Amino acid sequence: MSQAARTRFTSLLLAFVTVFCTVFLAVQTPLMVSAETTYTDVLDDLRKDGSFQTSNYPERTGDYSLQIIQIAESVDRELFVYVYQPSGSRKDLRASSINISTTINDAISFINYKLDYLNSSGVFYKYKVRDFTVSDEPTRYFAITSIYRPFDSSIDAGTGNNNTITEVNYAVDRQYCFGTINGNPYVNCVDIQTIVVTDKFVGFVRYPDGFKLYYGACDSHFVAFNTDRRIDKLLEADVYYTTQSYSMAWAAFVGTKEEFGEKEDNYAYLKYTDKVEHNGGGLFAGTYRWDRIQSVADFIATENRDNIYHGAILDVTYSTKLTDEALQALQGKHWVLRFAETEYTLWSGDSSYGKFATMVGDVTILRLKFETDGIVYNLGVIDNKQTGSPEPSNTTSVKVSLNDQGRGFLWLILLILLVILLAPILPYVIQFIIFIISLPFRMTGWLFKLVKRRREDKDERRIYERVIASLDDSDWDDYEQ
Repeated sequence: MSQAARTRFTSLLLAFVTVFCTVFLAVQTPLMVSAETTYTDVLDDLRKDGSFQTSNYPERTGDYSLQIIQIAESVDRELFVYVYQPSGSRKDLRASSINISTTINDAISFINYKLDYLNSSGVFYKYKVRDFTVSDEPTRYFAITSIYRPFDSSIDAGTGNNNTITEVNYAVDRQYCFGTINGNPYVNCVDIQTIVVTDKFVGFVRYPDGFKLYYGACDSHFVAFNTDRRIDKLLEADVYYTTQSYSMAWAAFVGTKEEFGEKEDNYAYLKYTDKVEHNGGGLFAGTYRWDRIQSVADFIATENRDNIYHGAILDVTYSTKLTDEALQALQGKHWVLRFAETEYTLWSGDSSYGKFATMVGDVTILRLKFETDGIVYNLGVIDNKQTGSPEPSNTTSVKVSLNDQGRGFLWLILLILLVILLAPILPYVIQFIIFIISLPFRMTGWLFKLVKRRREDKDERRIYERVIASLDDSDWDDYEQ
């Protein structure tokens, strides 16, 4: 087959245009060359629409936004995104991901898809949605809330706390509908309502698993946030985040070795009725309970707490307290989503130690269902991707104390130990104790004897004096002779 035969592209078909926005439906066949796909040029595609004018998209220095011009499907069921990037090739920013729901209204459910850069010309960029296959349904919906690009510290502002922004988002707020009318393809585009996260803080609190042969804990991850709409009651929330395994080991004469796993995409679907309970299973382990969706006030109140284990002998108190930095970051925010739990292990051995953990990051809120003034809303969310500190947002301490039974048991143990230690001299000790105990009785007996003797001596003296007094002079003369 010739090169020309293999480079066959069908033309893009003009789409039905609504009063809300201008879009088009692209139908094209990719070129297969050396197992690589070649795609049409971005401007060639855009010019298939007769209403497209490059003058409507000027280059603007200092404008680093991403603005979707249109989306298109291919005959290979791929989905393309055409983006106007005012900063143009000078900065040459690349879009990184996009939030799309193929269901609408109350059934909306957004997925964060990665974008693959295909080509660009000036301010016009063409991307393919990775791992996305267009449905073969006769009517296909694409609700798009936002598009992201990587954070750039030279042009983007930070969070002001220990969090880092990984991807910056730009609102799209459109819903596309692809289908056919009388056998002709069309696309309809309308604006949709969204809710914007204006401020947020990502972190985690660590709960000890109790006493084990190693130190184990549960890391409970959360995101606290504010929005541009008042929320009276938060009913549901969808959260996207990534996880990455992490291990560190240190050994004498070897040093430190760190290993990082591959990043994995994760989704959490939360309801206000969801509750979580954790008990690490270790000796004297505390039991921790929390709601998936909390107000910030409730979160602060429950995380500054004491968890007490009452044992037969010992009372163990686990105290957890939010750090001052976390409390400051939580100020002014209204809602907290407790979206994931991961394990943490710290071990030590002969001249070595290490830890295992799971790193959680790139947190973004995709959908919020809430009630305000008695009206229930179910909206896609405009939110960046943000990663928290690798250190927990709380501090924990353990206090072990003897209860009444324990104190009695301790005195018994001490007495037994004392007997064991004094065993070699125990007979002498016993004799000494008996001597000490009997000493008062001995002294009392001695005093009685002394008193009795003195009485006897006194009686004898009286008798003697009486005898002497009864003798006359002749008796004394006889005594002298």
